[in-house]
Amino acid sequence: MPLSLFLLIILTAIAHTSWNVLLKKSQDKITFLRSFLFTASIIFIPFLFFIEPPTTESFKFLVASLFIHIFYNIYLCKMYSHSEISFSYPIARGSPTLILLFISPLLLGDQISFLNKIGALTMIGGIFFLIFSEGNYKKINFKGLGLSLIVACTIVAYTLADAHGARLSQNVISYGIYMFALEGITFNIAFMFFFRDQKIQWVFVSKEKYKILFASFLVTFAYLPILYAFTKFNVPSVAALREISILFTSIYGVYFLKERFGIVKVVSSILVVIGCIIIRVASS
Repeated sequence: MPLSLFLLIILTAIAHTSWNVLLKKSQDKITFLRSFLFTASIIFIPFLFFIEPPTTESFKFLVASLFIHIFYNIYLCKMYSHSEISFSYPIARGSPTLILLFISPLLLGDQISFLNKIGALTMIGGIFFLIFSEGNYKKINFKGLGLSLIVACTIVAYTLADAHGARLSQNVISYGIYMFALEGITFNIAFMFFFRDQKIQWVFVSKEKYKILFASFLVTFAYLPILYAFTKFNVPSVAALREISILFTSIYGVYFLKERFGIVKVVSSILVVIGCIIIRVASS
């Protein structure tokens, strides 16, 4: 993997952490999420008139991904409403790497080296230390854990769909632009259909407009380079590298959101960084 792409993936991890932190801190998570995804759609729709659409085969996976993202977004908000970000985010983001490590060779035909596996498993080991970061299973936030695992399942599903779609598309950038042009619209339509009693709070939108605009930029920057990387390298390695965002999120949760901190979280963070380094070496 070229150093430039490696560093770009690290930057996408920071972007991903940032918009998730903004979502976690928001007083109205659903409205904030609906607003910044819809803003991204408005920004990207004009580009659709100047680019070739994805191929028919690719578009099928794009539609599947958009459908999966509806549930991902809903449960992401629920997850942040019931757990600390330094607990839920690592589990939700780290679990898919473990699953993809085993199923992507079967479903995507990815070739994964032994060193890649060691790196991914090292990261995953660090991530799952966080489940027991309180030192006692009785203190585990099982509701937060359950919601985190549901989010993890949706991440596995849309990652597989997007990896297929990106590889089948003639132009991966076109695939990504169509995704963000449509996601905000499909999510808002679906939400209005399933939750008709929950209206957009326009006073909140007006108050948070700059954060919403910033989050719309972050969410697109956090994923477009990943789609490109899916077309060049095996999915588990790309997914594992991206999840160094877990380290940034844990640090943010401890120092800025004043969440609990302990030796287990330190060990977990170290393992995540070591795993990241191993994957970089294995992919070079």
